[in-house]
Formats: sequence, C-alpha cells, structure tokens
Amino acid sequence: MKLLLQRYLAAQFIMPLIVSTIFFICFLMTFELFRLTELLVTRDISFWFIFGLLGNIALSFMPLSLPIAVFFSTIYCVNKLSSDSEYIAMRAGGLTKFRILLPFLLVASLLTIGVYQLNQNVIPQSNKEFKRKINFLTSSGALAGIKPGQFFTLIPNVTLFASQASKYGRNLQEVFLHLTEKTGASKAIFAEKGELLFERHAKDLTEKMTLTLYNGNIVGQSKDSNLEKILFTKYIFPVSQSHFDDRFGVKENMMTSEELEGTLDMTLKEAEKKYNWNRKELFNAKYEYWNRKNGAFICFIFCFLGFTLGVTGNRGKSKNSGLVGLLCLLIYYTLYFSLVSVAKKEIIPLPLGVYFPATVLLFLGFWFYRKLDWQS
Repeated sequence: MKLLLQRYLAAQFIMPLIVSTIFFICFLMTFELFRLTELLVTRDISFWFIFGLLGNIALSFMPLSLPIAVFFSTIYCVNKLSSDSEYIAMRAGGLTKFRILLPFLLVASLLTIGVYQLNQNVIPQSNKEFKRKINFLTSSGALAGIKPGQFFTLIPNVTLFASQASKYGRNLQEVFLHLTEKTGASKAIFAEKGELLFERHAKDLTEKMTLTLYNGNIVGQSKDSNLEKILFTKYIFPVSQSHFDDRFGVKENMMTSEELEGTLDMTLKEAEKKYNWNRKELFNAKYEYWNRKNGAFICFIFCFLGFTLGVTGNRGKSKNSGLVGLLCLLIYYTLYFSLVSVAKKEIIPLPLGVYFPATVLLFLGFWFYRKLDWQS
C-alpha cells in the first residue's frame, strides 16, 4: 500500500514538472528568438535546419530551467495534496513525512544525474553546433547586406563598394575593393563589374564563396615597398570561412568539463597562449566549471525546499507558499550573483561563491522540514 502511494505521488509530480519545464524553456527561448528572427527569416534555409537550431537553444536552457521547474512543480503538487487533505490522510494512515517526501527526492535525484551528465559533454557539444550554425548563417548570409551605392564592411579586413548591386550581391557594377592584410599592408582593387557566387550546404555546414571581378586593376605595395599596379581581365577573390574566424573563438560553454578542469590551475599567460583568452574569459571558464556542478546539485535542493514550502503553505497560519518560494529564489540568486561578483575580484574563492547560496537554501529547507512536526 505504501509503495502504491509513493508511485501515486511520483506520478502526480511528473506531469506538472514536464509542463513547467516546457514553459520555462519556451519563456527563455523567446528572448533568443527575437535576436535570431532576422537571420531565420531572411535566409534560404530548410525547416530541419531551423528545427535543429531551436533544439540546440532548448537544450542549452535545460540546466537553467529544470531547477526552477522542479521548485515550483514541487510546491504546486504538495500544495494541492495539502489543500485536498490528502497529505493529512497519508500522515494519519501511518506514512511519515520522509516517506511522502521520498518519491519527490527520487525524481529529483534522477534529474540531478541527468543534468550533470548533460552538462559534461552533451550541452557543450550542442553549444558548439549552435555556434557553427549561427556562424554559417551570418557568414554567407551577411553578404545579403551588399547594397548599391553603400560601403559593405561586414567581412573582416575588407571594404566593398559597388555603384549597382543585385540581390545578395550576385551581380555588381563599378566595384571598389579595399583589402587589409595581416602584415598591415593594404591594396585597392577597381573593376568594371563583378559576380559573387556562393554555395552552402546546411547538412555539413560548409560553404564556398568566390567574388569574380572583370576588367580592372590592383593597386598596392610590393615587397620592397614600391607602389605597383596590376591590370587584369579576370580576378577571383575567395571569400572563405577564414574571413569569419573571429566569430568562432573558443568559448567556455563549448568546452567539456574535462577541458574546463584543466583551466582551474591555468595562469593568465597560459590561457593567452592556448586559447587567446583575457583575464575575464579565463574567469568565465573557471566559473562555468563550478556552475555546471552546482546546476545539477541545485535541482535536489530546490525539490526538498519546495516540498517543505508546499506543505507549510496549507498548515498552520502560513498560506503564501508561492510568495515564500519567490522570496527564497530572490534570496538565492541575489546572494549567488553577489558572491560570484566578489569572487571575480578574487576576494573569496570561486567555489565558495557558487556553493554557499545553495547551502543557505539547504539550511532553509531543513528549518521548514522540522517545522512540519511543530505544526502537527
């Protein structure tokens, strides 16, 4: 009988959890979709490409959405049990508060393990795929910004001007091209007309773009610093993916936990040499490592705290469990971001700043848990 009741409690908890998780993920995705709307609407891409992009976004928001979803789902479920007097009936039938709590903790434990595993390798790989897809859209798609009579500067180290230009710059008239090389030297290209051709494959995210210029000249400096002029009837300028490499640097959210662990003892000089990071980026990598572990652990704590608030919401004088829950969230995140900011200044250790707010919530949960007996 007790096992049947625990299965019933777990079943009552899972459905609100699924609904709230979907809600919070969709809520967070709306802000990202506002930024991506122009890219998705103005690019000739397939439905499956968009679907995969949305999947990458949703997966990246999973560790942030799940703890909050667990928290409010637990409050809602237990609150409902209390308001329908099912909680009182189960206690009167011989179930201890821990036996009632156990199904919720088992589900939360599975979620904790799931989030931890996702944070190790799955989500970093998903973030990497998302970055590749965005890079794919912005690099080839950026060429749609070529307008007649306007300077086009979205390609790094390249300035393009054409008196006339068709859609996506496929046909250009009276073309001026200014190139800046890595050595600092520059050259100018004038052409009577030009043609931009590009091929892109959404399946493997590869692209090939070339700008072919006709009947023009190239003016620049030779190796001995003398001015030289080269005439041509046809000149092919490759617009390869390398022109957009600055958009695809190594980011901490694309690294596995093993790679992030290697940055914990890394000096700034080593980070600059290996990843071309500055001090802020090195701190972000260390923060990402500890935050991933905390993100999984906090699911369990939120479930425990939510259970105690859900019961106390309909026992005794307190009836505002939702309001108390919001207050607990406010305390947690205010304390969390404040301590992380302090840790960024190297006043306190970073693990302390990440884990201390969760410890405070855990003590709050134990306080409310003991209070259940006082109210009985």
